[in-house]
Amino acid sequence: EDLKGGGEGAPNSTATCEGFICSQQGATCDIWDGQPICKCQDRCEKEPNFTCASDGLTYFNRCYMDAEACVRGVSLAVVACRFYLAGPHTSPLPQDTTAHPTPTSSQEDPLPPTLYSNPHHQSIYVGGTVSFHCDVIGVPKPDVTWEKQSDRRERLVMRPDQMYGNVVITNIGQLVIYNAQVWDTGIYACIARNPAGVLHADYPLSVIRRADDDFFEDPEMPMGRPFSPADCLAEVDVRVCSGERHVDWYYDSKLGSCMAFSNGGCDDSRNRFETYEECKASCQREGMGICSLPAVQGPCKSWEARWAWNSLMKQCQAFVYGGCHGNANSFRTKKECEAKCPQPKRKPCKTCRAKGKMVPSLCRSDFAIVGRLTELVEDLDSGLARFSLDEVLRDEKMGLTFFNTKHLEVTIAKIDWSCPCPNITMEENPLLVMGVVKDGIAIIQSDSYVRAITERRLKKLREVLGKKSCEAL
Repeated sequence: EDLKGGGEGAPNSTATCEGFICSQQGATCDIWDGQPICKCQDRCEKEPNFTCASDGLTYFNRCYMDAEACVRGVSLAVVACRFYLAGPHTSPLPQDTTAHPTPTSSQEDPLPPTLYSNPHHQSIYVGGTVSFHCDVIGVPKPDVTWEKQSDRRERLVMRPDQMYGNVVITNIGQLVIYNAQVWDTGIYACIARNPAGVLHADYPLSVIRRADDDFFEDPEMPMGRPFSPADCLAEVDVRVCSGERHVDWYYDSKLGSCMAFSNGGCDDSRNRFETYEECKASCQREGMGICSLPAVQGPCKSWEARWAWNSLMKQCQAFVYGGCHGNANSFRTKKECEAKCPQPKRKPCKTCRAKGKMVPSLCRSDFAIVGRLTELVEDLDSGLARFSLDEVLRDEKMGLTFFNTKHLEVTIAKIDWSCPCPNITMEENPLLVMGVVKDGIAIIQSDSYVRAITERRLKKLREVLGKKSCEAL
């Protein structure tokens, strides 16, 4: 079910564009290596049909306007053409020429990222091509990155217009995998961010060997031990029992979802499934599985306010539901959402006090930023914090201002998550964050200065930096 892999390497018939939705204006479906993908149209008719658009420009025809909208990743609308003498605008345009609001218009209220449609599991044969389209919407237009979740600690963030081995991220944030191999099996996570929030959506992929390659299926082998629901709660088996490794699935009870792992040939493992479908059917039932789903608006337009649990923000978040083709992570009230997806309660912690004063900490730090925490990833005794940057106060080694960086990923070193200090939490208020940079990586340590920003603190820091007081210390 839900097979979309096309071309030679797919188990289903030839792929078509039927039912494949491209939500970006000006993007059309095309078959690329046997797979439907969204791409910006690159050919338009040569007949003139001058079209006035909401960005104030006049295009040769409607097709050129749509193509420009796709390349820029925005929405453009046709407006009535009016001609004015050249010169400064001393009064607003007439009412009938007012531009329609677009995702980049400041007139619209900001909306957190929401998916247009539900993610689906895909399966392809070895050597095939597959694509995942994270059709996310929001105001302003969200930035999309991808990560492959794995049992290794390092995380590779994949960005648009880049190639990573046999994986390509297109300019509209679509992930395409060429010549897929067994080790490409896993969960591909789409992370969409804008100033209003962040969204995490999982896209599972299974890469299957053809029947003549299934050397491990021996009819003489004895049957394995009977399955028990308690197996879903067992730890994943990372032992190495033979020289042969292959990719299987296990159920992560903390996340409430199935994950891929490298099996070291231990066939007596309890929490081990050969397919994603088997894992999901055996373990992923009602409960945390619902709370890990992304917020989905759906294609209909019977708008209503709903609430969804955001697993990254660890809180219930409002979104606009279209009325159809959503998922179970959609609640009519915040109270109902919090009752179904409660945040784990932790023991009371002592106040986390800064170990240094603000100005000396600033002068010792390689960077100092003001930003909003959009994502927090907890590991055993470390973690990652991702910030949407409001202001870069000090940057000695990363070139944040030069590259006009909008988001910063910070590594948190040696932290007790039961009572974290410095206290990195999912507050909506901006934080003042100072830290060091090692090998190009921003790091927060136990003695780093992290506090809520205030006008008084910001004024003091600007004064110190303006007078170059750190150079005198």
